[in-house]
Amino acid sequence: MNSYERVLTALNLGVPDRVPIFECAMAPKVIESILPGETLEDMVEKYNLDAIYYRETYQYEPIDPQKKYFRDEWGIVMMLGDDIMPSPVNSPLKNEEDLRKFCPPDPRAPHRLANLTSAVRRFKGVKPVVLGMSDSFAIPWKLRGMSDFLMDLIMNPLFAKKIIDMVVEYNCELIRAGAQIGVDIIRPTDDYAFNTGPMMSSQMWQNFFQPGLKKIVETAHNLGLKVVKHTDGLITQLVEPLLETGIDALHPIEPLPGQSLAEFKKRFGRRICLIGNLNCKEALTSESTEAVVEDVRRCLKEGAADGGYMIASSNSIHSGVPPKNFLAYIEAARTLGKYPLAL
Repeated sequence: MNSYERVLTALNLGVPDRVPIFECAMAPKVIESILPGETLEDMVEKYNLDAIYYRETYQYEPIDPQKKYFRDEWGIVMMLGDDIMPSPVNSPLKNEEDLRKFCPPDPRAPHRLANLTSAVRRFKGVKPVVLGMSDSFAIPWKLRGMSDFLMDLIMNPLFAKKIIDMVVEYNCELIRAGAQIGVDIIRPTDDYAFNTGPMMSSQMWQNFFQPGLKKIVETAHNLGLKVVKHTDGLITQLVEPLLETGIDALHPIEPLPGQSLAEFKKRFGRRICLIGNLNCKEALTSESTEAVVEDVRRCLKEGAADGGYMIASSNSIHSGVPPKNFLAYIEAARTLGKYPLAL
């Protein structure tokens, strides 16, 4: 099997030749340490990772002389750091009048999917090309600010829903653009939970955010794309309503909030592909590569029986992951993950 066949088999709950390595977000620092001067695409090819992932691209306008703060195309002021995701610090929608005058960015702007276009040219049919994007929560709260937006859900729900609907329509058009250039999978990345549990009740999530995510999933499926849903935190209360949206896979099943991959496999393993659970805070940052190999072995034991599982870090390959640990993880996953498993 090639990577494309391997990943699609796992997403369809089948048994591939080996457990796919579905690593998405990787810090540039780690890539540069391993392959100086080369690219993410070079890394994916050289180490035979089973997917190539890029988020949609935004342009940023510097708004201070030190170029520490930038405004993105949604008008959100961001602080850009050395790692993967920028941090929002100021929001453009202060009231309903701001929303009436607001114009979202163009999902089909030439730069929006430029990285993915390059990946499609290089890997189409060989490795699945994955579009990372928002869904129905992250951009809306950034447009208002987290505390104001959560208050809107209670005090001004129609205002909140208008913002959500606008963002969902943008994301559906982004999916159409992605399908047109040849992406294979979308990966909505909005987080809905802390390590202590969801940011809101399951019922509130279903009322406000489930419809938008379901529309995004249906748009992708109607275009022949698979959907891998990412959400960090303790999500056990949200798994059933997430499954109701029709997603094909769930990522990353963080272990630190006390989530057991074995329990997820027992409860949900014949309904959805499971991805992740390799501890990126402890095992992948440890001083010992043996700890990495043992955690790979644990994930395979708990999640890989009978297929329908892809190994991945429990969030990302962040800048705190030593290169030797990343390479030990890839080698162990490739060696130990061959079917039939002999762990």
